[in-house]
Amino acid sequence: MTGDIREHIKKLSPLMAEDSEIFRELSTFFGDGAKIETNRSDLSKFLGRKRLYRIIRIAGTSYKDCAYQLIDNYPEAMESLGMLRYYKAPSAPIQWEEIEKAEIALGGELTMNAYGWMPDAWTAFENRDPVVDAENPYGLVALLAFGYDD
Repeated sequence: MTGDIREHIKKLSPLMAEDSEIFRELSTFFGDGAKIETNRSDLSKFLGRKRLYRIIRIAGTSYKDCAYQLIDNYPEAMESLGMLRYYKAPSAPIQWEEIEKAEIALGGELTMNAYGWMPDAWTAFENRDPVVDAENPYGLVALLAFGYDD
């Protein structure tokens, strides 16, 4: 499936370099191992016309801590046209109720702003990376799409 998604990304965005950070993260998000199945239609929405992309990586003490860091330290994330994000669990099993709390925190912030993300999707991976920082073993990777004018 990972090779298949790479071909799909190239088809939708033929000028995107395969060795770029956004290409790699899209391959991860839509690739194998996601604990919540991702929808390919989100990929075509994310790779819309006239887009710039940014990747934000956050490490924290919990999923909710990661979400609050995204809200507090990266206000531009709330202004993006689309956001795909995945949580990285420090170990199995994933604590779904804790991810739900993080998503509620993000949703609460979005109700204060104009909600217009297309797409707005998330998933989670178990043991995706070795824990580098024992004090901040949880992770959140946010893929942001912004529009621009000519």
